[in-house]
Amino acid sequence: MAVMPLILVCGALALAGLLALAFTVLSCVWLYRDSRLHGQPPALWVLLAVFAGPIIALLLYFIFGRKQPLEPCENCGAPLTRADRFCSACGAANSHYGEPAPKTKLSALGKAAVACGLVSMLCMAGLLVGMFVFAFSAGSTPLVTTGGSTIVASLPIESAMDVNSGWVIMSTQGHRNGVWTFSMSKTSDGYHKSGRFSLDDPHSRILAVDVTCEGETLELDFVQNGETVRTETISGADSVQYFSLADLAPGEVKLRVVNHGATDISGRIWVE
Repeated sequence: MAVMPLILVCGALALAGLLALAFTVLSCVWLYRDSRLHGQPPALWVLLAVFAGPIIALLLYFIFGRKQPLEPCENCGAPLTRADRFCSACGAANSHYGEPAPKTKLSALGKAAVACGLVSMLCMAGLLVGMFVFAFSAGSTPLVTTGGSTIVASLPIESAMDVNSGWVIMSTQGHRNGVWTFSMSKTSDGYHKSGRFSLDDPHSRILAVDVTCEGETLELDFVQNGETVRTETISGADSVQYFSLADLAPGEVKLRVVNHGATDISGRIWVE
């Protein structure tokens, strides 16, 4: 994956996460205030929003919990609803008995919570649609070198799982149209990525390597039968590098890109 799309995805995820957190906090505050006005236990609804999610808590609150708002008794100040004929505390008649409850408008806090929730869901929906579009379009888009030339692979190279040690930041790996692609922002010394392919004719095939990186050394190991046949330095080139495969035997070949201090690594390797 290119650096810019990766940055955009990370930024959208961070924005969606922050908005979701804001939606949760604002919903909890609104639930606490509104449930007190409607004679409900505010702590219970806040806990439900935290553990079950604000959307579920709000749905349950509007369906089951939100009753008529409470108003103070004109005589003693005890909470009353307009369905109460008399005050249960002092026995005074309720002057608002039977009257329709006043319509309450959504407060600024409620509007902010709704806005955060909607924008967060839109961000997540946009990310989901974008990932599907990228997945379906990636296979039909030809890969090109850093110089702009179209890459045509004669033998497919696949990414391989390998035992690794150390650490890596912002790492991707895959294969498309027979081309092995990988990227690493920063790694510990000796961290590596592996690919493999089946070599049919060592004398008629050639390995092409298109790598960009900053910093120190990036090496490529050619491995067969568990032994390293040779090692090439692939960092520092301004164009595609080509390596002969004549010293290899027909059969499976493992390629191992080993990092020794390079950063911002992006590479494509294929067989011509």
